[in-house]
Amino acid sequence: MRKPILIVIGITALITLIISIPNITAQAKWYAFERHKNVDTVTKTVTLHDLADMLHDQRTLAGELQDSSTYSLIGDQVRKGLDDASRHEVYLQQHDEIDSIKIRLPITSYKDKNKAIEFISGEGEVVETYRKE
Repeated sequence: MRKPILIVIGITALITLIISIPNITAQAKWYAFERHKNVDTVTKTVTLHDLADMLHDQRTLAGELQDSSTYSLIGDQVRKGLDDASRHEVYLQQHDEIDSIKIRLPITSYKDKNKAIEFISGEGEVVETYRKE
């Protein structure tokens, strides 16, 4: 009578462990990257087209990372940075009279032995605007 119960408990524990492996792997990769994290602030002058290209590249990177079980948590951070920085793209789209902006952006770099990831990690701030002539 005890043996079938122990078998059921063992199988349940094994299934739970197997289901948790991607999350455990993502947590381990996140920890490894956090140890080698570097955040810099970069000031750039960008047009709407330049900013849209930067954000498109980051959107692509976020999608690739989020689809990976190993890098999914890092992909969430890349997506959050994208969402924060998108505010400036919307601003430029709504103000046709502005040609470009000088913007200060936080750039986070993660490195480990297999991969290097660099992305805009926050909203940043507009330092100066340049109007069309």
